[in-house]
Amino acid sequence: MDRKTFIRNCGKTCLGMITISTTLQGCSWSQQLTMPINGNNVMHVPVSAFLYLDDKKKEAYKRFIVVRNERLNYPIVIYRNSVGEFNALLLRCSHQYNELSVSGELLTCPAHGSEFNSSGEVVNGPAEDKLRTLLVTIESKHLLIHLS
Repeated sequence: MDRKTFIRNCGKTCLGMITISTTLQGCSWSQQLTMPINGNNVMHVPVSAFLYLDDKKKEAYKRFIVVRNERLNYPIVIYRNSVGEFNALLLRCSHQYNELSVSGELLTCPAHGSEFNSSGEVVNGPAEDKLRTLLVTIESKHLLIHLS
C-alpha cells in the first residue's frame, strides 16, 4: 500500500470513529440532571425525566437516569424496572468509596474495577458489599428519593 492510500484510509477511519462516537453520545447517560432536595431530605424527580422520543418520534422510556444535587457527594442512578417500579442506588463504590460509572446495567468503579448490577449487588470484586439503595416512592407524577 502506498503512502497516499494509507493516509486516505486512516482519514476515513478517523472520520468513521468520530461519527460513531457522536452517535453513541446521544444514547449515553452523560447528561446528569440536577434535582432539588426538600427539607425532609427527599429528592423530587419527575417521572417525565425518563421520557424521550425514539428514532420514529414515538415516546419511549429510558432505562435509567443519573441525578445529582450539590448537597450530595455522589450522584444517584435511578432505574426504571417497569411501569411504576423504580430503584435508586448511590453511585459510591462500597470498596473504597470512589464514584461509579454507569454503563447500562453495569456500574463500574474506575479505581479498582469493582462491578455492580442494576440492583446494587457485587458482580466483580474487590468490593464485597452491595451498594446503598435508596427508598423510592411515587407521588403524583414525581419520584421521591428518600436520602436518609
